[in-house]
Amino acid sequence: MPGILKVFQNFLYSGKDDLADNETLSYSLLNVILLTGCLFLIAFGLSVYIEGNTVGSLLDGGLALICVITMLVLRTRVPLVIPGGIAIAAFGVLCARFIAGGEIRGFAALWLYIFPLVTIFILGLQIGLIYTFLLFCAALTFTFIPGLSKFTYTVDIAARFCGVYVLVSMLTVVYERVRLAKDRRVERLTRELQIERDFITAMKDNLKAGLFLMNRDFVIQEAYSKPLEAILGTDEIEGKTITSFLAGSLKAKERTTLEDYFNMVVNRQFEAAMLEDLNPIAEFTYIDDIRKEQKIIRTSFSSVDMGFNDFYIMGSFEDISAAKELERQLAEEANKREEEMRALFQVIQIDPAVFGDFIEDTDYEFDRINEHLKNQELSAQEAMVEIYQSVHAIKSNALILGLENFSAKLHELENTIKQYRDNDTVSFEDVLHVTVELEKIMKEKDKFRDIIDKIESFRNVTGGTRRQDRYVLVETLTRACKKAAEAQKKKVRFTVEELDGSILESGPRRIIKEVLTQLVRNSVYHGIESPEDRVQQGKNPEGAVALSITRDKDNIHLKLSDDGRGLDFDKIRGKALKLNLLQKKEDADNKNQLLQVIFSPGFSTADSADVHAGRGIGLNLVRDRIRDLRGSIKLSSEPGRGTVFNIFIPFETAAAESKAS
Repeated sequence: MPGILKVFQNFLYSGKDDLADNETLSYSLLNVILLTGCLFLIAFGLSVYIEGNTVGSLLDGGLALICVITMLVLRTRVPLVIPGGIAIAAFGVLCARFIAGGEIRGFAALWLYIFPLVTIFILGLQIGLIYTFLLFCAALTFTFIPGLSKFTYTVDIAARFCGVYVLVSMLTVVYERVRLAKDRRVERLTRELQIERDFITAMKDNLKAGLFLMNRDFVIQEAYSKPLEAILGTDEIEGKTITSFLAGSLKAKERTTLEDYFNMVVNRQFEAAMLEDLNPIAEFTYIDDIRKEQKIIRTSFSSVDMGFNDFYIMGSFEDISAAKELERQLAEEANKREEEMRALFQVIQIDPAVFGDFIEDTDYEFDRINEHLKNQELSAQEAMVEIYQSVHAIKSNALILGLENFSAKLHELENTIKQYRDNDTVSFEDVLHVTVELEKIMKEKDKFRDIIDKIESFRNVTGGTRRQDRYVLVETLTRACKKAAEAQKKKVRFTVEELDGSILESGPRRIIKEVLTQLVRNSVYHGIESPEDRVQQGKNPEGAVALSITRDKDNIHLKLSDDGRGLDFDKIRGKALKLNLLQKKEDADNKNQLLQVIFSPGFSTADSADVHAGRGIGLNLVRDRIRDLRGSIKLSSEPGRGTVFNIFIPFETAAAESKAS
């Protein structure tokens, strides 16, 4: 059956597959008329031949042959108007023969009346009207002039026949003009639509966003923009679900949430603005498994009515990775400038003499770090312990001056070093990492140096050298006490009872400042109670920390005391046992042994560590620095009354250290 239909279709279209819609109808109609006319003409020819009318038989046969030839010509590339004109001319001759033979009273009249319809439809309005007019002239001639037709037409019959013919012709002309106007309008609209479609296609393919349509099953349709291929990393998109592309970028639960969201969009459950706010992947990281890339994609989805309540989802994917990277860089630059401005503001508020001393001390600690790194006799783990102490010393000094950002970076480095130090082994990569981070810290310190160079020399501000050293030390320790008290929300007063300036001039000024800084901070954090606790104990709500630096025969005597709670030996004992710092169990009841424990590396009675204290490095640093100077530490403490540190440093080693530094 399909084969027969295909053969019939081939006959109607004259074997042509590239016909336009109006051409298809014209070819089909002409072929049907030619086939029907051929069959009728053959029948008429045989009929009149039997009646003995040889001329009529030959005429019918000739017309039938013309029909066959015309059908064959239609299958060639000759324009339709040529074979159509021949066929219509033959059709007109046949109609004229009917009129001349007097056959218009019967079935033949139908052929005459459809002539204008067929002619104008196939040949067009202009040529069709010419053919129609010629047949009309023939009709007038044969019906109104006596003797030309075998049948004598009365005026009434002739007038009715010609009137109907004219009426049909006029209606055909009106119809054809309307059809042509409609076709021209359709053609214009089609052309405009094509222009718009081409424009939309061009715009769609040149947009940065990838646009696409997907049905209720989330299957992407054929119509999508080219950028979508670049965004998804493949040109095999049509017919696949959008969720399949996002499988590597979203977790299973996230994909389920997204599908629920798509259902809300396609069913229009909420207002468009609310649906946009609910979009679970408004911005997300897309993982391109093919190109092994990550992209930041911005998306939007909306419902589209395709007609007959058939809703689709229009999606938009835009790669905003470059914009996000630029945004990150701009934010980074802004943060960098903000840090520089904050650092400048912090430095400006610091006394130039104090800040200059901080730079010198920092340089000194970095020199010590370099020496430890180059010292082949030290193991990597021992070097980490020494570096840890120096970094802690720099951080403590930075906190005193209020250099918060600088202190925070040193605190992070301290965390890293502590982690490496506590490992069983320290690798070359660990040392290299610490070295790189130290280099970054040094560069930041150099920025401070550039700032301080622009500030007036502190010597002009403070006067002589001896006065300068005394001023810097007192100012530094006062700041250290104030900062620690603010961090602990305590009230503490720092006083200098006695200070021999010559010791700072000729002695190890830097180590004295470093040691006293750690002791002041230790007193505030661990010794001085909160104002509420002090009031309950009958004390002044403001704690006191006192310092004296004097000569004691051949020694420098540093004395730092506070009126705090004193040492909590029970807490020290518990922490020492927990960390296995006591060699013998009986040492747990020996206060002298417990006093030695508090100077161990990593020991602290603080419950938690922060940027200010709790790492157990402060007193360990004090012990090591004094030990390097062959000095001694005497510690006394009375519960509820306070703690006193007495440190003795021989002048001989002190003078040697002063020259070395």
